Amino acid sequence: MFLAFTPFTFFFVRVYRIVLLFIFSLSNFYFFWLYIEIAILLFIGLSYTIFSHSFTQLILYFLIQTLASFSMLVFYTLDFSYLFYFFLFFKLGIFPFISWYLNVLYRFPSFVLLLSRTLHKLPPLFLFLLVYNSTYSSFILLSVLLSLIVGGFYMLNVLDLRYLIVVSSMANNGFLLLGLISGSMFVFWLFYSLYFLNMFFILYMLGGFTKLSFNQIRSKSITTIVVLALLFNLAALPPFPMFFAKFLVLLEYFTSAPNSIYMVVILILANVFIMASYCQLLIKYVVNNYSHSSSHLLF
Repeated sequence: MFLAFTPFTFFFVRVYRIVLLFIFSLSNFYFFWLYIEIAILLFIGLSYTIFSHSFTQLILYFLIQTLASFSMLVFYTLDFSYLFYFFLFFKLGIFPFISWYLNVLYRFPSFVLLLSRTLHKLPPLFLFLLVYNSTYSSFILLSVLLSLIVGGFYMLNVLDLRYLIVVSSMANNGFLLLGLISGSMFVFWLFYSLYFLNMFFILYMLGGFTKLSFNQIRSKSITTIVVLALLFNLAALPPFPMFFAKFLVLLEYFTSAPNSIYMVVILILANVFIMASYCQLLIKYVVNNYSHSSSHLLF
């Protein structure tokens, strides 16, 4: 989908990867903010070498990220913490800022989609960790909870695998934030690593980062089985690894905040709703894949 790898692509990949390694060496907010802006420019430069035409979505993504970053800088300086978190959620595509997130990222090429939903999440997430104050935990948890509920609602009507991946990324942002709030970096990195690997393999299996429909892989039974297993894992169904990773995130959060039992129960129920949405989509896939009608699950 609009892929055109060039030697500049691999140059930007290397530089972008090196820059990300410095994420752990920064503790000053303003230096960290500048670091994020450099990472955005590198990401846009990398994406520009991959898009062969139709740069509209890339430009829109850059403008939204720039607006969110500038607002975060202003409201942090003015000590308006709620507005700071507000625009941080805007940057990450967490509720209530989901419309731009779904519409823009859906049209990204698969390789850019992978980077934007995995590696490019790290700088904003660690900036969140740098400034996090438990005073605002209720506000943050409400946004996380609504992201899960709205994500599950969107999935109920999904017939498109690409759209599913983008929506699930929005929901998983909430668990990444919970992992940071819990204070256990081991749990955060475990969940993030499993999420990254799952995203990588599911995008790669579906055509090696190019556009591919499920009709084209019907004859590849092994590929189909692997893709289904990856979708089950992304849905966090037991006994797949993502289920245990999400369980550990919730357990660590409850351990760090023992009085939040009701919130944990609500989060579990919201995640069950998302799991049910995944199961409905998988049933639709099986029905379409083994019927004579054309498949509507396009990637």
